Amino acid sequence: MQPREFGRCPGYRIYRGLTTLLWWVGMPWFLFARSRAGEEWRERLGRFPEVSPGQLWFHVASVGEITAVLPILRALSDRGERIVVTAVTRTGVEVARSLLGDICGVSFAPLDFPAAVSQTLSRMRPRALILGETELWPNLLALAERAELPVAVVNGRLSERTIGRAEGLLSPLKGVGRVLALAAVQSETDRDRFLRLGVSPDRVHVVGNLKFDTLVRPLSDDERQEMRASLGMEQDDKVVVFGSVRRKEESGIVGVLSELFREIPGVRAVVAPRHLARIAAFEKRLAEAGIATIRRTRPGLLNASEKRTVVLLDTTGELSRLYAVGDIAFVGGSLENYGGHNPLEPAAQHVPVLFGPHTDSMRESAQQLLALGAAKEVGSYGELASELKTLLSDERALASMKSAAARSLDSRRGATARTIEFLEGVGMLMSEAEGSDS
Repeated sequence: MQPREFGRCPGYRIYRGLTTLLWWVGMPWFLFARSRAGEEWRERLGRFPEVSPGQLWFHVASVGEITAVLPILRALSDRGERIVVTAVTRTGVEVARSLLGDICGVSFAPLDFPAAVSQTLSRMRPRALILGETELWPNLLALAERAELPVAVVNGRLSERTIGRAEGLLSPLKGVGRVLALAAVQSETDRDRFLRLGVSPDRVHVVGNLKFDTLVRPLSDDERQEMRASLGMEQDDKVVVFGSVRRKEESGIVGVLSELFREIPGVRAVVAPRHLARIAAFEKRLAEAGIATIRRTRPGLLNASEKRTVVLLDTTGELSRLYAVGDIAFVGGSLENYGGHNPLEPAAQHVPVLFGPHTDSMRESAQQLLALGAAKEVGSYGELASELKTLLSDERALASMKSAAARSLDSRRGATARTIEFLEGVGMLMSEAEGSDS
């Protein structure tokens, strides 16, 4: 790779100029935000905490990516690697600190302004930069290239929309693939897209989806019964779990719930809005439809005799286990164009899965589950209601989908070990002997 090859591209140079201008124009607001928010905005503006040089810098977007790279981070920590993790969102930082605070430092990622990124690099002085999934920020990558910092992408994926934009003549990502020493990607489709991004073929490897390695183990029958009881549900209740419901889906899901409660005696429901800030608004929508609600954090209010009631999940990090109480699950963000959320989580609990047509963010996983008979795609809220009613009335069909869900994950683990092997191959990791001596 020639020095600063990406940094010379016209699209990037325009982007750098615009972000430099915005930095200076926005500086009064940035300084105000820093004075009000303290640590968060100091770090976002490049005032990274002092750390010893030579650490691995893992950069991710939010909670999903943190969860995905968790096995890699723990495995590398066990080998003696020193690691710093940055996340874009506040929730991502909070979850990372709760899960990883015992093994590595966690901070907010710098905004993608040249000054913020440059200052972060000079204060951190990392040995290598490892990006989770889709975190391709132009200034971050150009400045890493200028500093001759090795860069890898792990659990890599790209949507067709993203790669289409990146191929534009003046795209700020035009030619960015030349910066990457390694792209460990989820699927052959992602490999093709990273090649189109300009990554050398010998640097792109299909390792599978790390999320198969992070899925919660299936709850035992006793654990499942205990969790159902904690939600005020009988063991023979028919239960539907609606996970990661997005704002634009709320009205449609309320309609589906009304139809289920009206036509299937005794059916129970759990709904997990994607963002906890939507809990109150969703409660209001349900109340307007005549549906009572109780919150997961208020177990004293649970009433097993009241069937026309929705349990709202108002906790963080519990949904992947709570899917186990369902006879069937719907995964949100997919009936409206949000890109979908992880259908593997309910499948890992051996729960049949339904989702809408918008699954760009999890297309490979969705297609695998469909092909194996563990999932079904629905095209509308009316179709979702109809499919739920059909399956809840057909125990044989539900059992078949449940068995398929259990089988679907058995042979798809191991992406963590393969990714670490490729990181070793490009010289980003210490040898295990070096790590054990540190």
